[in-house]
Amino acid sequence: MKPLRPLSLAAALALSAGSGTAAAQTLIVRRVPVGSTVELVVNATKAGSAQPDTAGDVKIPIDLPAHTMQNEIDARVYVDTCDLTRRVTIGERAFTVLPAESGCTRQELTGVFVIRRVSTLVLNVGDPVATLLLRQGSFDLRPRGPRRLAPMGLVVFGGGSFVKYNDAVEFGCTNVPTCSGDDTGLAYTAGLEYWFSRYIAAEASYFRPPELTIDGSGDLYRFASAFDPHLITLAGKIGVPIGPVRLYGRAGFNYHRANSSTTQHTDEITVTIGGFTTVTPAFDESAQAITSGWGWVLGGGMEAWVTPSFALYAEGGGASVKGHSDVDESNLIDNRLTLITAGIRVRLGGR
Repeated sequence: MKPLRPLSLAAALALSAGSGTAAAQTLIVRRVPVGSTVELVVNATKAGSAQPDTAGDVKIPIDLPAHTMQNEIDARVYVDTCDLTRRVTIGERAFTVLPAESGCTRQELTGVFVIRRVSTLVLNVGDPVATLLLRQGSFDLRPRGPRRLAPMGLVVFGGGSFVKYNDAVEFGCTNVPTCSGDDTGLAYTAGLEYWFSRYIAAEASYFRPPELTIDGSGDLYRFASAFDPHLITLAGKIGVPIGPVRLYGRAGFNYHRANSSTTQHTDEITVTIGGFTTVTPAFDESAQAITSGWGWVLGGGMEAWVTPSFALYAEGGGASVKGHSDVDESNLIDNRLTLITAGIRVRLGGR
């Protein structure tokens, strides 16, 4: 900035409906009366004219004086109000502008303004005293509504998950010579939550993990085991809203109920002792039980509200499946799940 150069900037006018983003080095005149014409004069040269659009706005490009080789000028700004004309004069500081025409009244906007090749001047001529906003860059005429926020209130959700049972196959195959299992798969979940504020919520959901299966064999036997759980989850959530996006953590408890079954086939066994042979025929046996109990859930994720009532979300976390069998209470179950979930949320109430 040049030493002691006075600058003045009137209060920015309130935005109203308009269109587009103005290009740099542009004059925008707002609230122009219907039927009027806006003229732009740079020093003593008429630089352009236009009539307002339906919103009362006029945009006219500004060209710096041809004789200047600088990227900016110090200028004074004048507004002449005539019958059906609003004339805006931009005059270099050392230039004596032409006087107002007969029948026109002139207002000089107080101060000296730095007009660069990237400047936009926004004039409001709708009030008795015109005001000026000088912006070094573009200016958007489109109205900006209130920023959308992640909502409060009642929300329902549903999604799909990729799930892995941690260490379940390794535990089920202990001391089994040949053993394998399927401990991953797809699951689904559905539930509802209520956001008491934008930061705290309570959640209840149903979660259906995939079936865990283990198959093994050894000398003279083979078996197949399956574990098929259902989970009801109760959790609290703490969120951090960032506009329409909310980051959150969740923690709570789940209650599981599962069908657990094992089927084993034992081959025929022939034993000869002291010349006597004993044959035990092949046979099958099976065991079934229902397990139930309480475990924990822990995780976190992110939701993005595409509209005020619809969001996409993704989260990760873990859960324990703990409890005992209805057949033998000493027979405990303790599995852990790792899961990644994605789905949708729909707001039913709140704001």
